[in-house]
Amino acid sequence: MNFANLSWPWLLAGAAGLAGLLYVLQQLRIRYTEVAVPTAMFWREAARDAPVRVFRRRFRHWLAYLLSLLICWLLWLGLAEPRVDDPESGQYYVLFLDGSAHMSAPGALERAIESVRDDLRSLPDDQREVIWGGARNLKLLNADEESLLFDRRVDGLMPEGAPSAVEEQLDLLALPGAYPESVRLIIYGRAPVSAEVLDGLPEGVQVQRAQGLEEPGPNRGIVAMGLGTAASGRWDAVDVLVRLEATGNLSTLPGDVELSLDGAPLSGAVIRDAPPDGFVLRDIPTAGGLLEVRLSEPDALPADNVAQLRLPERRQFKVAVSATLGSVLVDAVQADPGLMLAGDDPEVVFRRAGEAFGGDLSAVEFAPMNEQEAAFEIQYTGNPDAESALRDSLQGLGLNLIDGAGLAAETGRPVSVQTSGGESKSISVWLELLDERFNFTVSRAFPLFVSRAARWLIEEDAVYSYLAAGRLAPDESSEFALTGPGDSATRLLGADLPPARSGTLEAPDGGLSYPVSLLSTAVTTAQTGVELPAFAPAGAGLAGPSLLALLLILAALALLALEWYAYQRGMMP
Repeated sequence: MNFANLSWPWLLAGAAGLAGLLYVLQQLRIRYTEVAVPTAMFWREAARDAPVRVFRRRFRHWLAYLLSLLICWLLWLGLAEPRVDDPESGQYYVLFLDGSAHMSAPGALERAIESVRDDLRSLPDDQREVIWGGARNLKLLNADEESLLFDRRVDGLMPEGAPSAVEEQLDLLALPGAYPESVRLIIYGRAPVSAEVLDGLPEGVQVQRAQGLEEPGPNRGIVAMGLGTAASGRWDAVDVLVRLEATGNLSTLPGDVELSLDGAPLSGAVIRDAPPDGFVLRDIPTAGGLLEVRLSEPDALPADNVAQLRLPERRQFKVAVSATLGSVLVDAVQADPGLMLAGDDPEVVFRRAGEAFGGDLSAVEFAPMNEQEAAFEIQYTGNPDAESALRDSLQGLGLNLIDGAGLAAETGRPVSVQTSGGESKSISVWLELLDERFNFTVSRAFPLFVSRAARWLIEEDAVYSYLAAGRLAPDESSEFALTGPGDSATRLLGADLPPARSGTLEAPDGGLSYPVSLLSTAVTTAQTGVELPAFAPAGAGLAGPSLLALLLILAALALLALEWYAYQRGMMP
């Protein structure tokens, strides 16, 4: 047996205290003694010899004491709310309190917390725990901990701007040995669960949703926002796509959308419809500003009414080309509006290997085939693993677009890429690839290689087409990605992990900060996934504690009536 309001030590201590207190009160009583005196002048002496309130030297009324003690003990047990455990005592309960953006509607989280608090009274302390399901799942209450600790730990918690992580908790439940074989997860909130995840759970894991879940009202939110190259061809501008979703009677038209750049209203932006349910901002200048899109009209969920993007900062880089390399490199540099041929103070140079041109500047060097084993030798800084460095070099420098088989057939040697770590960045290429006999200089990969090689050596800031909570950042292969060569977008986080919540993400080098937006269709449209069975404490196989407590109180009242009857009949003092 367990108790909802008191632990066993407090219950026993209270019972012992009641026994001692009643013993003292049973001794300290008002007793009236009839004394016959011959005259009133002896009344004072009689009152002194027979005081009204005294401690008796000998305990005489044991039955009266035991009856009073039984009544108090029944009331004390009723206050503790005893409960009878389910005969299937192996059942373990995980109460998942949804703290994601799904619960950002006013009052939704408060109602869920109250529901968890009520159900904790009905579950055995050693067979339940509470999980906070925000951006990351955290344990609020361990098994065997007092339920009163839940109130302290939940104080001040607010919904987080993140998709729900309930499926991560389900993955943990499915791990062998992580939880008892028979475990039940109860979701308090609107966290969605997919049918695929449910089908992959072990037989002993059950998933239910708490009762009293209210449907949110009409809602509209921003579910996608990303930047891409400008359709106009401008190298110093980008286009921004914004997509909306709506439920109820709300519209996805951009009528009440507020646009701002670095906190000031964005004026002169060209807006074009982009069906379905979206629009495009054309030719937004790439000056490194913070672009914000906000929905001004209130709706059910405020968490999805704002999204932000960090715009790239485009500038022309000064490049110098050695006269010994011919005009093909000059033509490729001039084809990129972001590169400018400069004779003075260049930032990067193209030269022959061993040539003094450019001095100690970062350089793309061209060496004869007989002096270099690999066609492309790339030296990187930092400590990425070899596989990541190779992947970044192929994609970031456009080498994946090279016709390697054709070049190998023409040169008679395999065309390969070799990477190594060093104190500075450098690129070395076969000099013969600049010859007109080979197809490298006339392929679409050549101008891309020249452009990205210069930017990679200058270490241009990486650009992310979007950063969304709970999703990996896009890499170079994405349709709208503008990530700088060699800078994997996910490596912004220091690991291949998605940003946990909306807000601001700082770059590891302490440079730019990148905004993270919610951008979740599941949150905006109030998706809950597959329909789950409803959970109620009585349905969990536990006896109703309130009924048992009521029976104890009624029994105490019945004994109290019996005591009064016996007193009136003179059967007890």
